[in-house]
Amino acid sequence: MNPDSPPADGNRLGATFLEEARNQLAASRKLIAHCVSQLDDAQAWHRERDDLNSIGNLLLHLAGNLTQRFVSGIGGAPDTRDRPREFLERTAIPRDELLARFEAAVGTVDDILSSLDSATLGELRPYATLVGTVDISVMAVIFRTLMHLNGHAQEIVFMTRTQLGDGYRFQNPSGVPR
Repeated sequence: MNPDSPPADGNRLGATFLEEARNQLAASRKLIAHCVSQLDDAQAWHRERDDLNSIGNLLLHLAGNLTQRFVSGIGGAPDTRDRPREFLERTAIPRDELLARFEAAVGTVDDILSSLDSATLGELRPYATLVGTVDISVMAVIFRTLMHLNGHAQEIVFMTRTQLGDGYRFQNPSGVPR
C-alpha cells in the first residue's frame, strides 16, 4: 500500500472509532471533574441512605473499572482489582485524592486508546462480569466500558445537583462554568 494513499475503509472506521472513544473518555472525565470540583470532602462522601453509594465510592469504582478493563483486559497486565472494596470504603479519602486517582486511570486509558490500531479492535480479550469471564472484542470492551463510565458520570451529575440545589454551576459548551 502506498503510504500517501488513504487507509482502507476498515482502517478508517477503526481510527474513527478510536478517536471518538478518546473524545467520549475526555467528555466524561471533564463532566465528573466539573461536578466533583464543586463539592467539599464531606459532600463527596455523602450518601442519601447507607445502602446507596457516595460520589467517593463511584470515583473509586470508576478508577478500578477503567484500570481492570483497559490495563488488564486490553493490555494483559494482572488484574488486581478488589471491586467490593470500592463500594465498602467509608474512609473519607480527600476529594482531591479521589479525583487524582480517577484522572490517573483516565490518563492511562487515553494512552492505551492512542496506542491501539484498527486491527486490534477485532481481537478477543477476557472480560470479567459479575457471573464469570467471557471473551469479547477489544472494540466491545471499549464500547461497554465507556457506556459504563458515562452512566456513572450522569449519576454523579444527579448526585451533585441534588446536594447543591440552586448552587450547582452548569457547564457551558466552552467548558467554563457559568
